[in-house]
Amino acid sequence: MRALEDHVIEVMKRALALEPPARDSDLFESGLIDSLGLVTLITELEQEFGFQLPLEQFDLDCFRTVTSIAAQIALHVEQRDEREEHDDAAALSAADARRVARLEEQHERDQ
Repeated sequence: MRALEDHVIEVMKRALALEPPARDSDLFESGLIDSLGLVTLITELEQEFGFQLPLEQFDLDCFRTVTSIAAQIALHVEQRDEREEHDDAAALSAADARRVARLEEQHERDQ
């Protein structure tokens, strides 16, 4: 998780030109991030890590500290990967079904 936290800090430096004093510092109480900064940070994190945070799942407490942000990213990346695996399996199943159908048709023609 530490590497992910480091990555979050790098995104914060690049997107917001700030570095939190500690990984567990409250970014809002300390005044480091305001609402506009949060929107900017979330947008950058979504692009950097390849996920999209659904608005209905947004929880401000998940973005208070570097540690909580990293945990949120890990969760969303895991969910994304699971969806992609499921989609790949479904596509493979559909491809297998088409392949079986073609083989059955060919078998019927050959008889």
